[in-house]
Amino acid sequence: MAARSRPGDTDARRPAPRARTERRAAHPANAARRTRRPREERERDILAAARAVFTERGYAGGSVAEIADRAGVVEGTVYTYFETKQALLLRVVGAFYEALIADVESGLRAIRGAEDRLRFLIARHLQVYVQDLGMCRLILSEIRPDPALYDRSIRALARRYTNVAIGVLEQGQRDGELRAEVSPLVLRDLLFGSIEHALWRHVNAGRPARIDALGAQLADAILFGIARGVPAARGADVVERLERAVATLERAQEPG
Repeated sequence: MAARSRPGDTDARRPAPRARTERRAAHPANAARRTRRPREERERDILAAARAVFTERGYAGGSVAEIADRAGVVEGTVYTYFETKQALLLRVVGAFYEALIADVESGLRAIRGAEDRLRFLIARHLQVYVQDLGMCRLILSEIRPDPALYDRSIRALARRYTNVAIGVLEQGQRDGELRAEVSPLVLRDLLFGSIEHALWRHVNAGRPARIDALGAQLADAILFGIARGVPAARGADVVERLERAVATLERAQEPG
């Protein structure tokens, strides 16, 4: 016959180990944390969670604790993959640039002619501000102004990306489609600087961006300034296009 439990017997009040384990595993968060995943998969989950947190809350506002929670791991696990929060940020931003560069280079391989290639570059860069607004805000507002965050690896990737435009411009000059005396470096700065200036309110205040009109007119403004052999009869049309481009840029800066 089984002995009766006495008031002092703690084992009688303690749940069976199996019952405790089942009750913990029933909670989705606990179940996710206790499921063993391949190292590569866990790293991808952490990076995906970090990208979401950083683009939603910024670098300063995002915490490793929230990243760990979204990735389904404990906070300490994040530090076994990434030594610091900054190291995690640099991997996220580096992956963004690598994917963007690969996409742009792939698109350019299917396009011929300096004008069409330049228009593609402008349109694709403008799309980034719409499709990856949080990443653009993170880079422009937090990473670039901070020398500690804008380190050598990120600067090198940013140069690789903008150098794609330099390659397009130089090829256009070699092919005789663009004026050879115009510096590709100056044109690169004009292209990317104009877009950043025009979309600053979109990035920081969420103002809607008219990227189709802006892209077409910015391309016209650049091309008609550097293209060879523009017929004299089109002079008035060129001036009108330039005026519309300037007006578009100015409207993009108007409040409200």
